[in-house]
This record gives sequence, structure tokens and C-alpha cells, in this order.
Amino acid sequence: MLRLMADADDVIKGAGRFFSKLGGQLKEVGKTVGTQVQKTSKQVTGLGRGAVKLELEQTKLAPGDTIRGKMVLALTEPVDAKRLVVTLRARQKYITMKSGNDGKGVGASHADVYQFDKELAPSQTFGPGSYELELVVPPDALDLRAKASAGNNPIADVARTIASAVSPTMGPIEWQVIGRLEISWGRDLSSEVDIIIAQ
Repeated sequence: MLRLMADADDVIKGAGRFFSKLGGQLKEVGKTVGTQVQKTSKQVTGLGRGAVKLELEQTKLAPGDTIRGKMVLALTEPVDAKRLVVTLRARQKYITMKSGNDGKGVGASHADVYQFDKELAPSQTFGPGSYELELVVPPDALDLRAKASAGNNPIADVARTIASAVSPTMGPIEWQVIGRLEISWGRDLSSEVDIIIAQ
């Protein structure tokens, strides 16, 4: 009878050692998985990687002027990226009327007027630092109008082009400089600054 009790105690002690060892291994696996999840979430969401900031010398320019400034990378860790690019973009807001089974409504959308991309740095591992930039405002910037949307709806494109000349449904052209660190398999880090183009 005593031997059975000793055996039961040995079994319980052995099980305790086994579960203690298993718990330690599970703790290590949990740490590894947690680190991988953290890295993946940084890659997908961009959170925790730092930020990019676009700094321009001036935000009011005339057609033909040169936009000068820099892209500042305030990164908390090295980031593998496809490229660092800056874009000069102009868009025009327009009002859309829609009707269908859901009823009638009014919405707003944007039509691209102008876009120019300039690569500041090619594919590499980026760290903290800054990159100088220069972009030229097109000489005909004040004469630009919304382009057709690549034939998706030619009738709507023609109507929008005509409407832009005679109707208040088209807003003013909005200019922006956009800086972007394009990250493979993850969310890009970007910064944008609105600029005014006038005589």
C-alpha cells in the first residue's frame, strides 16, 4: 500500500516537472510569436516604424517656379523600401449627381489634372536622414484642366469637361506635394503639403 502512494507521488512530481518544462517552452514560443506578430503589424500598418515629413521652403509659387525643400525620415528602425519618391500633383474636385435604385444623391470626386513623380532614392534599407528635393511647377499650371478618365466612361468625361468650363460643379485646382517611402509588402509612410499656384 505504501508503494502505491509513493508511485502516485512520483507520478504527480513527474507530471509537475513535465508541465513546468512544457510551460517554459510555451513561454519561449509565445515570446517568439509575439515578436513576429509585432514585426508583421509594423510592416502592414506602418505603426512604430517612425514617420516621414515633407518640409518646403515656401508654399506659394508661380507657374515655372522651382519647389525646394527636403524629405525628413524620422525612422525608429531600418526600413527596407522600394524607393523614396516625391510627387507634384494637381487635382480638381467636381460634384457628381447619381440616381439609381437607391434614389438620387450628390457626391464629390476628384479628377487628376497633373502628376509628376521624382525619385529621390532607389531601393535600399533606409534609416533616419533627410533628402533634398526640387520640383518645377509647369509653366502652364494655371491653364490645366481635368483629363478624361482613360475611357472608363467617355460620355461622362465629355460632360465633365464641358461642365468644367461652364458650370460651378467643378472646384478649383488643388496642388499638393506628396513625399512617400514606398515599402514592399507594407504600408507606405507618406507626408503631404498643400501648395498654392498663382501669378
